[in-house]
Amino acid sequence: MFYDSELEKLKDKQSVHLDKTQYPRLGKIKMESFAFNNINTTLVKEEKVIILPNNISSRIDDQENIVVLKDGNIIYTNLNDNFAGIKVSSYFDALEQNDQEVLNIIQEHLATFDEDKLVTLNKMHLNSFLYINVPKNRVIKDALKVYVISSRDLAHETFINLEANSELTLVESLESLGPVNFNYISETIVNDNAKLNYIGIDRLSDETTSYIGRYGYVKDDASLVYALGQLNDGNTFAKNHIKLIGRNSYAESRNVLFTDKDNTHVVLVNMEHLAPYSVGFINNHGIVKDKGYLFVDGIGKIHQGMNGSNSQQHTSIINLSDNAKVNANPFLLIDEYDVNAGHGAAIGKVNEDQLYYLMSRGLSKRDAEKLIIYGFLTPVLELLTSENIRASFIKTIEKKLSVS
Repeated sequence: MFYDSELEKLKDKQSVHLDKTQYPRLGKIKMESFAFNNINTTLVKEEKVIILPNNISSRIDDQENIVVLKDGNIIYTNLNDNFAGIKVSSYFDALEQNDQEVLNIIQEHLATFDEDKLVTLNKMHLNSFLYINVPKNRVIKDALKVYVISSRDLAHETFINLEANSELTLVESLESLGPVNFNYISETIVNDNAKLNYIGIDRLSDETTSYIGRYGYVKDDASLVYALGQLNDGNTFAKNHIKLIGRNSYAESRNVLFTDKDNTHVVLVNMEHLAPYSVGFINNHGIVKDKGYLFVDGIGKIHQGMNGSNSQQHTSIINLSDNAKVNANPFLLIDEYDVNAGHGAAIGKVNEDQLYYLMSRGLSKRDAEKLIIYGFLTPVLELLTSENIRASFIKTIEKKLSVS
C-alpha cells in the first residue's frame, strides 16, 4: 500500500471510474477473456543489495550501466560517471527524499482519467513507478539498461523525459519470476531536438497475462525509435502509440513478434501525425508457431493540416505451423492531401527459394530455416550495442525455435 494517503484516494477514484471504461476493440478479439482485471497488487519496500541474488542475476544479460527494479524497488544500480546528473528514481526513492518533482508526476498520472480499461486498471493498482530524466543538452553515449522484474502481480508506470537537445539509448527488459498478472505502461516525452533509441525486450514467463502499453510524444525536430522484441511465453496485449506532436518530428516502431505454444499475442501499433512534416515508420516482423495466434493492427494516421508528412508501414509474418493463426491489418487514415503514405502486409511460410539456396550450400532444412528467421531480428539487433544482450536475445529465439 502507498504510504501517501492522497495517492490512495486518487486510486480509489480510478476504481469508481472503472465502470465507465472499455477494453480496446480489435477485430474479433475478446479482451475480457484475458482476465486482465484479476490482479492483486501490493507494495512492499525492499532494501538495495550489493550482490544480486541468483534468481535475479540469472535474468541479467549485462551488468554494466544497469538499474534493476524488482516489485517496485530499485534494488541494484551500477552506473558509470557518464550518467552523473541523470535522474533515475522509484516511488520509494522519491518518498524518502521528499522529491516533489517525482511525487507530482505520480499524482498527475493517477489524477487523469482514461477511457481505456487497461490504463484505468494500471492506475487503480499502481504498485511500481520509475522516473528517468535526461537534462538539457546531455548526450549519453553509453546505453542505460533497465530491468523491470516482478515476482508478484505488477501494475507499473515508467515515465521517461528527455529534455531539449539530449540523447539516450535505453535498453529495457521486462522479466517475471513466475506466472503473474503484468500491467505495464511507459510514457516517453522526447523534447525539441532530442533523440531516444528505446529498445524493449519482453520475456515474461509462461502463464503470465500481460498488458504492455508504450506511449511516446515527439516534439519539434526530435526523434524516437522503438525497437521492441516481444518474446513473452504468456498471453499478451501490446500497444505502441506514438504521437508526432512537433514539426519535423521523426519516429520508428520496429517490432519483432514471436508467438508460440497456444498463446495469443495481440499487437496494436499506432503512429499519429499531429504536426506538419512529421515522419513515421512502422515495421513489424512476426514469427508464429505451434498453436499460437498473432494478431497485428498497424495504424498510420495523418490529421488534417499536417502537410508534408510521411507515414509508412509494413508487416511481414512467417507462419511455421499449420495449427497457428495470423491476422495482420495495415490501416492508413489520411485527412490531408499533401502527404506521402503507404502500407503493406505479407504472411506466409519460409521463403522456398531462400530455403533451397541455403540447403544447396550444405545447410540442413532446420538450420536454413533458422538462418532466414534470424534475418527477421535485424530491426532490433542493429540497435543493440551490448554483445551480451544481443547474444541473449538470439539465445531466446533459438530456444523458442527448438521447442516443438
